Amino acid sequence: MTTSPSADERSSATRQALLDAARRCVRDGGLASATSRHITTEAGANLGAITYYFGSKDDLIAEALFGALEQRISPALEAFAADAPPTETLLAVVQQLLAEFRRNENEAPVYLEALLLATRDARYRERAVTLYGSLRARLAELITDLAAQGIVPSWVEPTAMASLVLACANGIVLQSRLDPDHADPLALATQFAGLLVAAATSD
Repeated sequence: MTTSPSADERSSATRQALLDAARRCVRDGGLASATSRHITTEAGANLGAITYYFGSKDDLIAEALFGALEQRISPALEAFAADAPPTETLLAVVQQLLAEFRRNENEAPVYLEALLLATRDARYRERAVTLYGSLRARLAELITDLAAQGIVPSWVEPTAMASLVLACANGIVLQSRLDPDHADPLALATQFAGLLVAAATSD
């Protein structure tokens, strides 16, 4: 005998369906294609569902795009939980960022739209800054530990280097979308890692 889903479960499923549909619409056609009708049709919901669950279409889009940022960043943050030497942790963090990109390469347009939205919407920007700030702070702590061990050059400023790592990660996503034949994510990440190693050995 099967049990019918409860009202709360159905409500949660509808809300998630709207979020997933919004992300698919943005992925396939950009923000311009993410109309209320397109989203609700994709989600199999009625037009009033957007207002009921999110208040407005703009708030739905913002929530869906923020989810894309969380999906990219959360695995890297989780890598810090491992009890490993700083060098291994740094490698694991970079690998997680790259692995998440490769697992969800088709979602790159959603991620890029999320970054753009953060420059236009103050409420959304604050959430994005907090999310990235958490990763930046953890990276800076790790780089500080590496500097104390003499693994990182003495001229490296931890917070600035952490910001550079994040900027390069975002740049890799953009370049791979603009010119995939000449901007393989793994090759770009390898080149960047090589520059850091060269800097360390030349200090």
